[in-house]
Amino acid sequence: MAEDPREPVCSPEEHAARNRSARPDRAFQGAVALFKALSDERRLRTLELLSGGEACGSEIAATFDEPLSTVSHRMKLLEQAGLVARRKEGRHVYFSLLDEHVLHLVRDALDHAME
Repeated sequence: MAEDPREPVCSPEEHAARNRSARPDRAFQGAVALFKALSDERRLRTLELLSGGEACGSEIAATFDEPLSTVSHRMKLLEQAGLVARRKEGRHVYFSLLDEHVLHLVRDALDHAME
């Protein structure tokens, strides 16, 4: 009879437990929130757009052919997740990726998906 591939090939008694991560719980909770924010295609597309540089909210709305209110809601969520920064200049609100980490996250995720 063939072995069930869902069954482990060894027993837990054969190996010692590994040390758990020294990172605090808040690091894992923050990473989960970050991945949740990245898990929407339109949000990810917006971040990819911003990888080319700062953009005004109305530019983003025009690019995706969406109402400004929809973009504003999305940008607020991305800002709360620590992925984008906002800058106001007169009546314009400009958005940019918060830092190089976000740029790498977006590019690495898209590159990995293409492998």
